[in-house]
Amino acid sequence: MRPAPAVAAALAALASAGILVLVLPGRAAVVGHGLLVVLLGLAFAIALDRLRRALPVRRSAFDASFVQGEPSRARPATLERAEREVTLATGTAFDVHFRLRPMLRSIASGLLLRRGIDLERSPGRASALLGPEVWDVVRPDRPAPQDRSAPGLAADRLERAVDDLERLACS
Repeated sequence: MRPAPAVAAALAALASAGILVLVLPGRAAVVGHGLLVVLLGLAFAIALDRLRRALPVRRSAFDASFVQGEPSRARPATLERAEREVTLATGTAFDVHFRLRPMLRSIASGLLLRRGIDLERSPGRASALLGPEVWDVVRPDRPAPQDRSAPGLAADRLERAVDDLERLACS
């Protein structure tokens, strides 16, 4: 509380106490005690206000956890890893089978499990839902490439595979 309003409140309390003593002269002690409580309350409010202004504002760790900082411009590491594996998969058959395939199998398996279909136990149903581009890469019986340096997947095939996975995720 600022001093000016506190002084105004103290003067109002004094005036009220004076009027009460004039109206109720037998109760002057009670009015005096009431006035003392009001004046001490005002003094306490002024002291707390000054103390609050004098101390630095420090937030607790709990309060600080709710403050939102600047959004990070950094790209997620998993996104960079996925992009790297897709880029490598366009290069060699080795990268398709040993880098891209495990990632696509994990995604496809998760999407199929939402529908109660296991990639390994129900290959017919899985093949129908995944589409030919995805199924060709994630099928359980897909052999490792004989020539590891053979060309990888073409970009248009990868794009169709991603489209198939997105379609399955959204349906």
